[in-house]
Amino acid sequence: MKKVMSILLFLCLLWTSAVSAAGLPAPSGPVTDQAGMLSAQEAADIGAKAAGERYTFHVLTIPSLDGADSAAYATEVYQAWKLATRDVLVLLSAEDRQVELNFNNPGLQSALDDWSASRGGRTGSGAITELLDTYFIPYAKDGDYAGGIYALMAGVNALGTASPAGGGTAGGSASGAVTGGAGTGGVNTGGAGANGSAHSGEGAAGGSGAGGQSAVPDSGALPGSTAAPDAGSGMGRAVLIGAAVLLLGALLAFALTGLQRRKRLGARHAALAELLVQANRAGESLQPFQGVVQGKTAEMVDGIAKRLSAQLVAISAMQADSPSALPFYRLGALKAAIAKLEEAEQAFRASLAEEEQRIAQVSDADRHVKERITELKAETPELEDGLRQAVKESGYALGEIAEDLEELAGETAEADRLELFDPLAAQQIAEEAQERQERIERDLKDVDIYDDKLAQFPAALEAARVQISGIIGQNQLQNMKIKPYDSLAAARQKAETAQAPLQNGDMDQVRAIFAEADGLRNEAIAATQRQAEIRQSNRKDLEQVRRRLEQLTARQRDLTGQTAAAARRFAARFTQATSEQLVQAGMQLEQQERDIRQIADWTEDARGEYDKAREALDALLNAQEQTEQTLERASSTLGVLEQRLAAVQTLLVQGQEAADEAQSLLRRNGLSGGGRFDPLRLQEYGILRSGLQQQPIDLDELEAAGRSYMGQISVFAEEARRLVRQKLQREERERRQRMSSGPPPFGGPGGHHSGGGNSSGGSSWGGSGGGGHSSGGSSWGGGKSGGNSSGGSKW
Repeated sequence: MKKVMSILLFLCLLWTSAVSAAGLPAPSGPVTDQAGMLSAQEAADIGAKAAGERYTFHVLTIPSLDGADSAAYATEVYQAWKLATRDVLVLLSAEDRQVELNFNNPGLQSALDDWSASRGGRTGSGAITELLDTYFIPYAKDGDYAGGIYALMAGVNALGTASPAGGGTAGGSASGAVTGGAGTGGVNTGGAGANGSAHSGEGAAGGSGAGGQSAVPDSGALPGSTAAPDAGSGMGRAVLIGAAVLLLGALLAFALTGLQRRKRLGARHAALAELLVQANRAGESLQPFQGVVQGKTAEMVDGIAKRLSAQLVAISAMQADSPSALPFYRLGALKAAIAKLEEAEQAFRASLAEEEQRIAQVSDADRHVKERITELKAETPELEDGLRQAVKESGYALGEIAEDLEELAGETAEADRLELFDPLAAQQIAEEAQERQERIERDLKDVDIYDDKLAQFPAALEAARVQISGIIGQNQLQNMKIKPYDSLAAARQKAETAQAPLQNGDMDQVRAIFAEADGLRNEAIAATQRQAEIRQSNRKDLEQVRRRLEQLTARQRDLTGQTAAAARRFAARFTQATSEQLVQAGMQLEQQERDIRQIADWTEDARGEYDKAREALDALLNAQEQTEQTLERASSTLGVLEQRLAAVQTLLVQGQEAADEAQSLLRRNGLSGGGRFDPLRLQEYGILRSGLQQQPIDLDELEAAGRSYMGQISVFAEEARRLVRQKLQREERERRQRMSSGPPPFGGPGGHHSGGGNSSGGSSWGGSGGGGHSSGGSSWGGGKSGGNSSGGSKW
């Protein structure tokens, strides 16, 4: 097994290395816009202009670099796409706001270095960054990525006249032949060679440069590589390896599944065998009772034995019918057999647990019933002594308790007779006797308690009467409608009925009688206290509704006056509904005043109808709440009328300001020769002025005129902005045309430059300070060996 796992791990590693490049995006033409930074038309236009006389541009946009180095990522894409020497890659990362320029053309790098040096700039990736900052970044900051790409393509095409070939240029490239030959002529800077082999060559007049294979334009081979592997054969091998890994994995999983199921099947058979043993043991535990016990116990024991016997037969049949050694490759049969055994095992186990509980019940009764009977026999004499003592002290016959004692003695004797041959029946009788014994003990204790309670109840009633009288006196409740003293009288009569059952020992009835008598007494006190609280609450709330009535009446009168004034200013339809609401509110307030007088009468101590007053007060409070809501709606309606009028008046000022602002915009941009727009001459302006001065005012008409007035001014303002945009766009096109001529050519004979290898520069846009430069990729002039040249920056 370890050997198989090692082989599988090795194959997985091969497959991983074969598909590691799958994370890079695949090209979809000259423009691959994965980040959606360009419109479809912009991408098509850029693609049409990507192939120039000397260079072919490839644009790739991605959502994010996900922390990767931009120069390294661009170089990987350049190589994965198998771009040639004349190809230039432009990489844009939307989230990182990063642009990267990557190529493998020593001639282009030389011309770019000379152009940067003439501006006092750097060489290598620094020159690429300066190129990006000059042509791409200004457009990117404004979100015009297509414009930036156009300008960058024009700038690169205008750089010098250097040949895109990777061999020595007129200026004396440091790039040597495959065998490491020397560069030709000029000053060798010792720059980096083409990406690939590490052969070295010595320049004609300077330090040694790292040699590499000369790049051939449009050859399709990677610059500097010694031999490009066949992509088709490599991918084919990867596919075959992957298929083999998948097949081996599937076979291994199949085998492991089959072996695991066989193991589970064996475990289920073992569980059935354990259940068989458990059932046998349960049957053996019944042997001491079989043929000996009688009655209920015999009936239960025989039933348990029959069911256990049937279960043993069923388990044995299940073991015989279910195969225990199925082949591991029969997954379906193994699964079905496992499911069948698990279901049967669950049923057998549950049934066996029930039988074991029944056996435990029989065994428990057999062990403990004798102890219970003995305890009953020992405690019965004590109860008999307690009864004799209670009869002697109270003078009552207590016949009910005496009868319970006789029944307790009979139940104890019957349990004792059945204990040996029918322990279940004896246990049931003993439990009933135990409950009777506990009840007798409680009744004997309560005889003294309720005898005292009966004697003291008149005093308790008198104390309640005094308490109620005090509450009435303190709160002037002499005329209240409830009758607490009647409840006290009913409690006294109820308590007197407890004498007979108490003498007979019927303590359940005695307890019920005194529970009712105590309830009547306590309710009389509580009802009187509630009347006192209601009286106080009624008086407090009555003063509150009086004050609120005064406030609502004053507000209703004020709003009525405001509505009358508004009716003179505005058309009638704007105030009619409000007037009707206020009239209705006035009628409600008059009814509330009458209700207050009635409630005050009920609340007087001479009437004492506190409950009726409370009910009327609650209804009055709700009515006042509704009246206040009506007045609030009327006030809101009047406020809206004033707001609408103020809004119409504001339109006159806003319209003039908007017209003046548009005129000023035209003047600032030299476009004011077409005459002046005067909003005062509009027909709607006249309607607004006259409508505001005449009464009654029709707000609907004025608002319609105001919308039309502002609409015409908005049309004028939008036209002014359109004229300004057209002028600015025209000026922008002229500026682009001037920039399309590019910088003066550089990179001719006599220059010096770094060696071959992919060149890449980057820039970024946005952020504070206009975007800081960040460079990556290979360096030039420092004696480092091959690799794509790269530089970048942020916008």
